[in-house]
Amino acid sequence: MKSPTQLLLNSRRFLASYEDSIYPKFLTKYARREITYPVVYDTLRSLEPVGYTTPQDSVILDLGCGTGWFARRLAQEKHYKDAKIIGFDLSANAIAIARERAANTQLAATPDFCIADVLAPFTIPDQPVSEVWICGALHQMRNQRQVLSRVRELLADNGLVYVQTFVEDPTVNEKIDMAVMRWLGHRVFRSGELDAIIADCGFTEIGSTSFGLIYFSCLTPSHDDKDGKSKES
Repeated sequence: MKSPTQLLLNSRRFLASYEDSIYPKFLTKYARREITYPVVYDTLRSLEPVGYTTPQDSVILDLGCGTGWFARRLAQEKHYKDAKIIGFDLSANAIAIARERAANTQLAATPDFCIADVLAPFTIPDQPVSEVWICGALHQMRNQRQVLSRVRELLADNGLVYVQTFVEDPTVNEKIDMAVMRWLGHRVFRSGELDAIIADCGFTEIGSTSFGLIYFSCLTPSHDDKDGKSKES
């Protein structure tokens, strides 16, 4: 069953203004500072390993891509010109808008957008998945452990996962707002909860930072096997 937020985010009228004004205002309120999509992108980039460069001819996934801002931003970078950038979302209307906006933006690469559920079978090119971006989406997904476990199966052993989500912060003590967010389908992770999920799903956190409730994390596969068992065990 879709959450109220997922149902709302399939409204074309709502989606038309969501990327441009609604979500940045939402982030800004709970970050206690101005947050825009470029700020989210630059903050996540600051967490990746020093000297990291996206491998050529790789696959880049944008999960819960919405109207496609992050996929378009990646496609503007020259070092992604040979990459296959694919955005996935459950909303047919979001994907339609993502395609329209990409077609009207000058890009170094051409992103593809697909209607799909990350937990359902879907087809991707038979190449290593070097990066997975999950921005403003993990907290809306039905089962975060299953999602991250699925990402771990898809990701190359030296790949990276970029996550922007919500984690409780004592300076943002708005219980009514957070109760409403949870009713809408937004999971606000409790302190330490996301860390445990990340570790259980076979990832190591390279770096993280937060502004209020807005949490940023860069992950890479741990040295455990993909079935979750340590190589040494």
